[in-house]
Amino acid sequence: MAESSAPAATDSGSSGCDRNCLPDLGGRHYTGVLEHFHKILQPKTYLEIGVNRGKTLKLAACATIGVDTEFRIDQNVMEAKPFCGLYQMPSDDFFAKHNPEAIFGGKIDMAFLDGLHLCEFLLRDFANTERHCRRNSVVILHDCVPVETAIALRNPGATEPIVAHRRLWWAGDVWRTLLALKRFRPDLDITVLDAPPTGLVCITNLDPQNRTLFEQYGEIVRAMMAYSFDDMSIEDFCAHVGVESTSAIESREQLSARFWL
Repeated sequence: MAESSAPAATDSGSSGCDRNCLPDLGGRHYTGVLEHFHKILQPKTYLEIGVNRGKTLKLAACATIGVDTEFRIDQNVMEAKPFCGLYQMPSDDFFAKHNPEAIFGGKIDMAFLDGLHLCEFLLRDFANTERHCRRNSVVILHDCVPVETAIALRNPGATEPIVAHRRLWWAGDVWRTLLALKRFRPDLDITVLDAPPTGLVCITNLDPQNRTLFEQYGEIVRAMMAYSFDDMSIEDFCAHVGVESTSAIESREQLSARFWL
């Protein structure tokens, strides 16, 4: 993969780091970026997979669907929403049993996928979400930009992080899903942002009729499992996927130039 500089970062936690342990990402926190998307794009329908305590679900002001295997909501997520449907089940079961277009009465405008941090699960979540979107809908993936290998493993806590404050961070191996989408779906418009702690991937130019991820699922999963930070550094990974500063979409004009509903 091409050599390039690492993404914009702060000085926090840089001690002891190398090409496989980058400084903390230096952009706007991911919740602030999500709030920015909601305010500028004003989606009419919103899907979230991986709700947990509800801090990101709360940001939506439109008809909303939340999916999680175990809700731990501890705040008012309803806010000004006209509708909020909560489905406590695995995301695969949700898509097998429910049609979000029928629930919403239309396509998904915006989605945030933050479920189980394993690459094959995120791949399926993206594929199942895309088929209920429009071309200019926006699907946002979380945790695809790990800053060190210890938090980028399939098993949380398998290796101790080099940087102490990352002890409870677990991005999992969904970074593999980002590589797979860039390889197998080059038609997608993918923006990768340095939103702390572990990045955001914002995708548009969707194709609900595209069957590649379903028909080539086995091949794609095998390809994902072959990706390894033994073969490339995290620094090279960031250069390859094109990590950008969140300042690139800071203004209404900047964001609207890439995304629109």
